[in-house]
Amino acid sequence: MAETEEEVLAGIWAAHRESVWRLLLALARDMDLADDLLQDTYLRAREGLRAYRHGDPRAWLAAIARNVYYSHVRQRRVSAEVFSTHPEQTEAAPPPVDLVALLAVRQALAVLPATFRIALVMKHYAGYTYQEIARHQQCPVGTAKWRVSEALSRLRSASRRERRTAMAGCAEAHELGLVDYVYGLLTEQDAARVREHLAQCDSCRKEAEELGKVVTLLEAMEGQRKMMHFLELGREGQAGFYCVMDLVNDREIPTTTFEFQSSPGTHTEHGRVYHDGEEAPYTVEQSEEYGGNYNSTVALRRPVPPGERITLLTADLYEPPHWGSAEPLRNGKFRFHWTQCPSSSFEYAYVQAVRLPAGAKLLSVDEPPDETRRDGTTTLIWRRVMPPATFLECTVEYQVQTQ
Repeated sequence: MAETEEEVLAGIWAAHRESVWRLLLALARDMDLADDLLQDTYLRAREGLRAYRHGDPRAWLAAIARNVYYSHVRQRRVSAEVFSTHPEQTEAAPPPVDLVALLAVRQALAVLPATFRIALVMKHYAGYTYQEIARHQQCPVGTAKWRVSEALSRLRSASRRERRTAMAGCAEAHELGLVDYVYGLLTEQDAARVREHLAQCDSCRKEAEELGKVVTLLEAMEGQRKMMHFLELGREGQAGFYCVMDLVNDREIPTTTFEFQSSPGTHTEHGRVYHDGEEAPYTVEQSEEYGGNYNSTVALRRPVPPGERITLLTADLYEPPHWGSAEPLRNGKFRFHWTQCPSSSFEYAYVQAVRLPAGAKLLSVDEPPDETRRDGTTTLIWRRVMPPATFLECTVEYQVQTQ
């Protein structure tokens, strides 16, 4: 008896669900969002099953997952309406970046005054509000907004061959919140007002396009300014550890490898590296050049052209009594401790998410998180902009229901 469409999809989904989730985690940088997009991917796959030509099922699902993710980004980022020259291409990956402009912005970011640079790092990479930036920098909210705007303006000037020292847009665009519009932070009503103004003002429209290009370049530098760790705790104390690394190939030739460093003891025999959602082989060597840390060289799944992003996801499983696992206590209680130093050289935006097992009860948290989500599972999220050689330490105690 021939399989029904539902049975065919069920078999494909069971075999490749985890790889699709890892791909979405690498793209979305959010465990809970990856879960939501995973469901959307399944629904989209079910709708398109009749058009499936029975090729590589993993590649088919991966293509659907990417489209789902980029569609999500399109809906959330108002800037896409400004910068897309082909608005009908709503589910396409971003184009390669301008390498000359990327190097110029990287250098310009490094020499920005510290208050400007940190304000921009907080805003762009760590997702802080202007109110939070103002509290951190002990300044008025208006000053925090100005520092972010001025930092973007200076980076924009650096990315152009002909430098300009001031923004060309008119005063009305500043009052409307052009920077927030570029970042997609305005309400729909306020965004509509900006769109109406841009339709009539050539200088502001060009300004928005240029700021959007700077935002794209900053996103391409994410791996050098932001670190993301996701930890999924199990019912027996095990911890799934995921780290997203994202950089642009800034060489003038395609690259087939990617290198990263890690400290002793962080990798286990369960360690895996994924490129484009598929496992990629890698070698590890301990090197005195990196202070005794380990240098890993990943063989990419395909050559990456100049200017294209390289997004990797590392995945490890820490089983008790490994230091990265949760310590069992009594009566189904566990204690999980984590410590991390993102960088020894400059400030880093560090985002850490710890998700408890389904149905687990949170007992206590030492170093309170910035956000706690509760929707079937409990997810704790820390967002920090950390000075060089500083650590984030947290201890989480939780209890799972015994069977």
